[in-house]
Amino acid sequence: MVPRTWTVRPACPDNLGPLTELKLAVLRPEFERLGIWNPPRHRARFEREFVATETRVVEDDRRLLGCIALHPGDDTTWLRHFYLVEEARGHGIGTTLLAEAIASVAAGSITLDVLTGSRAVSLYERTGFVVVDQDDVDTVMRRGRSAPRRGSQARTAAASTIGSTSSGA
Repeated sequence: MVPRTWTVRPACPDNLGPLTELKLAVLRPEFERLGIWNPPRHRARFEREFVATETRVVEDDRRLLGCIALHPGDDTTWLRHFYLVEEARGHGIGTTLLAEAIASVAAGSITLDVLTGSRAVSLYERTGFVVVDQDDVDTVMRRGRSAPRRGSQARTAAASTIGSTSSGA
């Protein structure tokens, strides 16, 4: 069912469990496509990286639809944990959330990792993100300051942040 109305609000610590389970449900097909479906590992990573004060929750009047997070780093702001339930996709919600996230970062670059082959890549490209590194699982993209393209410097920086299993967009 297509959400008629939706709202965005700051996350709270109590959202950790429901958002973790929603992420597993939403991204399971992508994880399986890539052969990396490992619920305990994906759950632990999300729980480790979740920061309520940096996360926005998307919901309609009945349920959670997804979330988006911006994690400030030393040299870039990381866009993390951006996902929506299937029924909320294709209705401008993701585009609106991404535009608001981009507008909220006053200076510097925004970096993200997305699962390689994800249809979300086209959304990121439409909003000015470029691929800076890619492997069989992760595609690292950046918007803003000039970024190294597919080099070892980009992979080293990304690997220290994203780990060996991607959480997706």
